[in-house]
Amino acid sequence: RLPRDTPSLHAASWRMESISRLPDATDELDALLADRERWWRRHGLGSALPDYRIPDLHVRRSGTDVELSWDDREWRTVPRGIRLVESPGAVLLPADHAARVVLDWSKSVLEELAMAPEANSVAVELQQRMTAIETGADVLTRLQWAAGPQLLRAAEHLRRLIGITTGTVEDTLRSLLGLTETRGRGPIASLTVPAMLLRSTAPSLSAADVDKLVSLTSSPAADPLPLADWQSHEPPPAAGRMAITEDGYERALDLREALALAPTAPLSRDDDLERVLLPRLGVEVVDIQLDDANVDGVAVLNPGHRPLIAVNLSGRFSRSPWGRRMTLAHELCHLLYDLDESGRVGVVSNPWAPQRMERRANAFAAMLLMPRAAVTARLPDDPRRWTAGLLRDAMQELGVGKSSFTWQLVNLGLISVSERDAWLDEL
Repeated sequence: RLPRDTPSLHAASWRMESISRLPDATDELDALLADRERWWRRHGLGSALPDYRIPDLHVRRSGTDVELSWDDREWRTVPRGIRLVESPGAVLLPADHAARVVLDWSKSVLEELAMAPEANSVAVELQQRMTAIETGADVLTRLQWAAGPQLLRAAEHLRRLIGITTGTVEDTLRSLLGLTETRGRGPIASLTVPAMLLRSTAPSLSAADVDKLVSLTSSPAADPLPLADWQSHEPPPAAGRMAITEDGYERALDLREALALAPTAPLSRDDDLERVLLPRLGVEVVDIQLDDANVDGVAVLNPGHRPLIAVNLSGRFSRSPWGRRMTLAHELCHLLYDLDESGRVGVVSNPWAPQRMERRANAFAAMLLMPRAAVTARLPDDPRRWTAGLLRDAMQELGVGKSSFTWQLVNLGLISVSERDAWLDEL
């Protein structure tokens, strides 16, 4: 994960956007710059040569994929006559494929280094480490990296809380992570659902919250459910914000059509999202109370088990009826399209979650609850004839709040941002 929560779509853009608004306090700025540098040294190509980075490429794990992202900055140390011409961008590749390329390249380099007497001992040591990675390193260590530092704190807290005196902390960690084997196969470790959940949370997550989130992964086994008919491993586009938003819109409209919902129908009464549609899809909804108010919902799916959406009753938005509906629709998107290649889902929706996934889920939720036909059917064609009362009636029928509704009016091209601000004052 990135060292700070961010609306940036990928790592390279975050390194630039994180300093676009410099903190006023010197200490805070120093901490930010230190975070950026530490992250770069771990995830940047060429980090062994800190003053020579061509291109400025960032590598990080994203579920079963690897994100490669880059920007177009030119460093002081670029040799004279060389200019970077690649536009900023990002691409998602299968993790196994990306890891194999890096391993093969590394082994080739090490073979050459091993022939140089002054580098032989270091090269041989690195070759041994490469072999260990390929034959299967310790899965627990890998998943601890993936889940983050709060996992160890939670395991120690759980042992004290319950009074566990047998076994080791590592045994407790394996239990929390749902590990059934100790050795991995190949350079990429499969992420368990608990690890997937924890890697999308804030690093400061309390031990109690970790325990509550992990407990969500123990849903009972279930026969194949209707949801499977619409599920797919479909990562959001890497092209940009608008492409991601459009992808969410299209998937929501496709689902409405597949469920035979009338284009103008609100998800209420006989088509109520929580009472009718989610049970129809086999999705269980539970309420939880987390210390972290930045979490609104959680989506969990273990293959062979019932898909689950957890609504955080202390969440900033999900505590209201309208926010709860948006949260349910948002998490449904994760259950449908954010599966890994093994059919697992583990997403905690909060500012630390992967931004591409969150942006698509936001767009999906808005269009599922407020498609254009449903909105325009409740309002006069001429926006000059709109009144606050008409807008309130439309919001009530669609079951959404004023913030979501007015943003959807903007996104549908029915009003401008300044007109939205004016309507918010009246509503």
